[in-house]
Amino acid sequence: MSKVVLPKTMQPSDAADVLVFGSGAAGLTAALVAAVQGLDVRLYEATTLFGGTTATSGGTLWVPGAEQVLNATPDASADLARRYLSNELGSSAHMELLDAFFESGPEAIAFLQRHTHVQFQYAQNPDYHADAPHGSPTGHAITAVPFDGAKLGESFRMLRAPRDVFMVLGGMMVGRREIPALVRPWRSAQAAKNAVSLISRHMLHRLRHERGARLLIGNALVARYLMSLQERKVPMFTGMRLLELKKEGGCVIGAVVECGGKPRLILARRGIVLATGGMAHDWQSLRQLRPDYPHSCSMAIESSRGEGIRAATQVGAVIDANVDSPAYWSPMSVRRRPGRDPTTWIHGHMDRGKPGVIAVNRRGFRFVNEADSYHDFVLAMFEEREQFDNVPAYLICDHRFIKKYGLGLVRPLISRLSPFLRDGYLLKGRTIRELAVRAGIDPDGLDRTVQRYNAAARIGEDPEFGRGTHALNRFNGDPDHHPNPCVAPIEKGPFYAVEVWPASIGTTLGLKTDRDARVLDQSGSVIRGLYACGNDMSPVMRGYYPGPGATLGPAVVFGYRAACSLSAPAESAAGQDCATPGHTQ
Repeated sequence: MSKVVLPKTMQPSDAADVLVFGSGAAGLTAALVAAVQGLDVRLYEATTLFGGTTATSGGTLWVPGAEQVLNATPDASADLARRYLSNELGSSAHMELLDAFFESGPEAIAFLQRHTHVQFQYAQNPDYHADAPHGSPTGHAITAVPFDGAKLGESFRMLRAPRDVFMVLGGMMVGRREIPALVRPWRSAQAAKNAVSLISRHMLHRLRHERGARLLIGNALVARYLMSLQERKVPMFTGMRLLELKKEGGCVIGAVVECGGKPRLILARRGIVLATGGMAHDWQSLRQLRPDYPHSCSMAIESSRGEGIRAATQVGAVIDANVDSPAYWSPMSVRRRPGRDPTTWIHGHMDRGKPGVIAVNRRGFRFVNEADSYHDFVLAMFEEREQFDNVPAYLICDHRFIKKYGLGLVRPLISRLSPFLRDGYLLKGRTIRELAVRAGIDPDGLDRTVQRYNAAARIGEDPEFGRGTHALNRFNGDPDHHPNPCVAPIEKGPFYAVEVWPASIGTTLGLKTDRDARVLDQSGSVIRGLYACGNDMSPVMRGYYPGPGATLGPAVVFGYRAACSLSAPAESAAGQDCATPGHTQ
């Protein structure tokens, strides 16, 4: 193999066995597993903080067969989950990736549990289509065990903070099941005790840190990875953006990164893992590849601009756009105030599933079961675009609802409504017709819709969309509301509306890979030395969303498979016969 010829201004300045780009769940897994298996690893993050979108997420992983799932619900077997997922995907299923996901899911979680600080617990969330054949009302989801961020020492400040939706009181993370105790601590002695304990611990943390150090969900997951990588002394760098990949003799042998505004070449003796977060903010590529899903909002972090995918295509990789949906979706509302950055709220499960709210389009018509999954809600927004205008949509409720459950950024009980009304985030009307005029909704359509909905809602029914009849609906509803935890009339004025838009959680337009996350070229051959996982990889879910953690579960599993392939002996790791200048395997 001939020596790589480099420009005089760009000489090799560093080398490692494995280079990992991106510090979300996929990149962190690949880096940590490779390090545990004895490889010399370097991890590079383009931004100034570690964690990617994972750190701001709900942090749930959908991993059928994981020990934590089976211990809690023995009936939720991986075999049934596979049948469920096969039905969900239908002809879209990529069998090679599907087999790899189910083969390695439990193994990947067990490996992390055994060798690292990355520890999981059962999440108890139903599959999103639990009522479909082989769906599970208890689910296959796990989440990170809560973590004390203070254990990270100075590195705690390098961890990307969670979204504001997950914090209260200036930086205290709150779990879903803790919210009732904080909102209504007087409900019981135990609720009051829990509230006092949470707040006291938070105040102690604030004496030493800029935010609470009790970490949950995605923040806890990333923190556990960082703790593990620190202990293994894996070098981790921020502010180093991937510019291009270097390829020689059919093998990727290094990467050029931007460091201090200058290009720097780093060589990889075994391979490079791309986990840069996909292309959620690469609007031009999204419009070109899938113009059938127009949108302009994303919950992914701003650095998810397709840099890993773009660098890979420049060395022969292929983007797979043949997926059911180009993104995973959630409805999102945006609050805009003069002189401030927009504030966003992802309408996951906090409000849409509760009794007494409906979603309508500009004609005032309902178009979806509001308590279904966030992904399904947005897919319904995109349906029949030529006949109905479902984008934007509007969540409609009355005063009783907004005080009890809140609506988007308006928090229950504690939020004053006047600031939200003043800046136009929240719309108000003394009557339904007045609200419709204020929001730009057809008054006749909305009036008829609310009357029809209320007539059935008074007896706890929703004949139009069956709200409350699905396991997920009931899980996201109010268990104290009867007879239907998801249905109540909208009749106690004044009335309110919030405008919602389709927003991507992450994109699905990734690089074609094999079962070990090795990137493929146009002919279907492996590009030696190059791997992709997370949203840089074409997904095993094919744009479907079967349950909570359908993005992070595969991200971790294929990050694990990539690391195992990289750490295999050269003679047994198909395709891993690359050699870099001055190095012989």
